[in-house]
Amino acid sequence: MLPAPRQRHWLALLLLCAGFAALRLAMNHEFEGAAWDELLAFTAAKPFGLRVLMPLLAWPLHTLLRMPTTWVFGLFETLATMALVLATAAALRPHVPPRWASALGVLLVLLLPIPLLLQHRWPIFYPYDTPAMAFTAGGVALLLRGRWRLAAALAFLAALNRESAILLPVAALALFIRPVPSDMSIPTLPLRQVLPRVLGLFAAVALARVLVAVILRDNPGAPLQFLVDDTPRLLKNLAWLEEPDHWLYLPAYFGFVPLAWLVLHASIPAPLRRLGWVALAYVGALMWVANIDEPRVYGEAIVLLYLPVAVALARWLRSEPAPV
Repeated sequence: MLPAPRQRHWLALLLLCAGFAALRLAMNHEFEGAAWDELLAFTAAKPFGLRVLMPLLAWPLHTLLRMPTTWVFGLFETLATMALVLATAAALRPHVPPRWASALGVLLVLLLPIPLLLQHRWPIFYPYDTPAMAFTAGGVALLLRGRWRLAAALAFLAALNRESAILLPVAALALFIRPVPSDMSIPTLPLRQVLPRVLGLFAAVALARVLVAVILRDNPGAPLQFLVDDTPRLLKNLAWLEEPDHWLYLPAYFGFVPLAWLVLHASIPAPLRRLGWVALAYVGALMWVANIDEPRVYGEAIVLLYLPVAVALARWLRSEPAPV
């Protein structure tokens, strides 16, 4: 049995994540073009219908036990939020003391109401958004520990959840392509060992996406939505950026984490700093296939930016010297 203080910690975490999940479902709604019942029936239009992990996990509860859809998604949103906290703490633990890592894992959830709960233009709940963030944090945590096989298995599951799983092999390249021997929290590997392992991560992601695409090939729609009606989505997004005040929205859409990056940049270890480039590239890709005025699409990028910032914040608050 856990000691009483530990029990209270877990209870507080559960209540935090359950409360966040309840607010997510109360303050957001389902998208008519990919209704929740369609997701659970695996008939939703592409690309939404190709994100099958959460429906696969929820299907027994919804179909066999007759649990209401909202309760099913609320349960998995709670579990995914807990996984996000724990995975974030695990990713930070090689760089900061355990208590700092736990506290900073919780802090990430406290930032998420800004992009995910405020009534933005598209307040939509998809069951795969928070799990995608948890997979991103968990993948980085495994990579930092050199657990490549587990990272490949996680990448496969993440790819069943959403195609943003491609960020895991890209993050691996960013972390290990130029290892820094002076930073012992990043395992150093020669390039000839890194590349086959990164290719294994790519293969895991590709396998999952191909399997889903083949099995659900008859679902309507296109796997990637480059057009809004007849207009390229890129042009729609560029038109949105033409409004000067919209540029002020963007830091809030990221939970204001980019502003902390600017302030704490010098305290970020070099390998983790390269995760910022991965996040930037991901946002560039979103310009082609997503609505950039929909803050939920930035979830994985928020994680990639937050992990380096959280390490830098802990180092700055503890008056540690800036990394070389």
